[in-house]
Amino acid sequence: MLQLLIDIALGRVEATPIQVRAAVAAVQYTHPKMGEGGKKEKRQAAAESKAAGRFAPAPPPRLVVADGKRV
Repeated sequence: MLQLLIDIALGRVEATPIQVRAAVAAVQYTHPKMGEGGKKEKRQAAAESKAAGRFAPAPPPRLVVADGKRV
């Protein structure tokens, strides 16, 4: 369908308005838009960006060694 729309745009193929509308309607199921993810991917990316900032997990406490003993 995408190739048909490209051919129509370049003037290689003559198509009726109904054929063009049908091709446009069908192309969304075969070719997703560039850079557009689903809801889950957007949520995951937002959660990862927030987790890296202010709400990042704190590092574990460090053990201090004094006179050969752990304190």
